[in-house]
Amino acid sequence: MASQLLKGKKGLIFGALNEQSIAWKVAERAVEEGAEIVLTNTAISIRMGTIGELAKKCNTIVVPADATSVEDLENLIDKTMEHFGGRFDFMLHSIGMSPNVRKGRTY
Repeated sequence: MASQLLKGKKGLIFGALNEQSIAWKVAERAVEEGAEIVLTNTAISIRMGTIGELAKKCNTIVVPADATSVEDLENLIDKTMEHFGGRFDFMLHSIGMSPNVRKGRTY
């Protein structure tokens, strides 16, 4: 049973790929607890996974971003703040098993 622990909080969640992702479960739970969220992953991960389903369930947007690109990260923060109408309260970095890591690219 949700206690609305995160009511009024806004957060950015990296790394949801599918229902087996830690980030996916955290996103679902954060929304259950009253948070508003924005989701992000690499463009290829968005195409490979089912993050769009999660976004729909959580009534939010997905902003593609590659954590190895400063330009992508700056755009991500700008889009997130635009979506929320200002600052946000928390961020979850959960990209440890993303395709870029499997390809040997470091973050």
